[in-house]
Amino acid sequence: MMHAIRRRPLLTAMVLSGLFVLSGCASLSEEECKTADWGRLGYNDGAAGHAESRLAEHADACAKIGIRPNASLWRSGWDRGVMTYCTPNVGWREGLAGRSYSGVCRGRNEEAFLGPYRAGAEIHRLESRINSNQSEIRRLEEQLRSAPNDEARRRLRSRIRDLDDEQRYLRSSANNLRYGARY
Repeated sequence: MMHAIRRRPLLTAMVLSGLFVLSGCASLSEEECKTADWGRLGYNDGAAGHAESRLAEHADACAKIGIRPNASLWRSGWDRGVMTYCTPNVGWREGLAGRSYSGVCRGRNEEAFLGPYRAGAEIHRLESRINSNQSEIRRLEEQLRSAPNDEARRRLRSRIRDLDDEQRYLRSSANNLRYGARY
């Protein structure tokens, strides 16, 4: 009986959390649907690198209150926005930030976008690995302080040295990519 009482608040909290998360998934709020400047919204979506399928997300969000997006205005704005997105500088920035690329630049300057994007994404990957290694080094150093014997300390020091070597290589690689990039 006691378990049933404890589960109800937990179940209620889980259901409410799920509803909250689902309500946060709409691309536009009710108010945004009512006041949307569809051309500007399309431009902003394109400039942010959102795929053309974003219009369908807006349509779904606004259908709940009976509003249909102006698809031609949105697409016209989106086309202009995508052209500002599909540049080497934006590719570099998006890659460095670790953001995914949805292919919106196909047929729109994609070659100029992808080189910098890939270089930035590689630096992001290297820096993530550097951070991960640094956390592992701290964890191993903590273990080293309480190692039970000389053999355990030797193994831990060896692993730390290996990670330090990898850190130097990763930093050098990231710096070389940064230096070679002219975006």
